[in-house]
Amino acid sequence: MSVYRITRFASPDMDKAAEFSETLRSEIEGLGANSIDIVSYGNGKGVVLAKYSDQAAMDASADSAKKIFGKMIEAGTVDGDSIHPHMGEVISSF
Repeated sequence: MSVYRITRFASPDMDKAAEFSETLRSEIEGLGANSIDIVSYGNGKGVVLAKYSDQAAMDASADSAKKIFGKMIEAGTVDGDSIHPHMGEVISSF
């Protein structure tokens, strides 16, 4: 069953965060996820939804994911204190 890494974050400028994430596309695609969506839900708040085939694949990407967020923090596109990762296993799909 698939697993997700769900990471909440804040950005002072969501458009700049999206633009900067494009410069990291090859690194993000190299995380081994089935899909990764960056979602803005207004007021500078967002969430990254990364879907992995299993726990081992997600665990293998953890250090690289942290480095990518570090680059976004360094570039000023994400507030480092706002990052809150959560993990979960799919229990039902529709």
